[in-house]
Amino acid sequence: MRVNAAALGLVVLAACGGNDTNKPVDAKPIDGTANTKVVTTDCATSTPAATVMTTDASNMYMPMATTITMGQVVKFVTSATHDVNPNPIGTSDPGLKVGFSTTKCLRFTETGTFGFFCSNHSFAGTITVN
Repeated sequence: MRVNAAALGLVVLAACGGNDTNKPVDAKPIDGTANTKVVTTDCATSTPAATVMTTDASNMYMPMATTITMGQVVKFVTSATHDVNPNPIGTSDPGLKVGFSTTKCLRFTETGTFGFFCSNHSFAGTITVN
């Protein structure tokens, strides 16, 4: 039995495979950010093509829909009661996220229409990138 247990252990180890080159295996983040099309950029060194704002007095983004060219930046300015989150209905991107009372610049690196919404009130907006 002792020999069979040792042989079984070797079979299990061999079945697990290995990395013959002793190089680390490339790992991808589990949060989905590896392929984001929307990336944060420094507002101080970027010239926004558009600004999307919210105020506590209104339940809407101003403007609700914006069109830009690929590679351009959108500046988001949120209020204390509104934020920006990727809209799960339609196409969006995990990088499209701005907290409450925040100013954040986002660069759109691929074409498409990106939906977002306010988590408090569910109103929505879109950025179309040509």
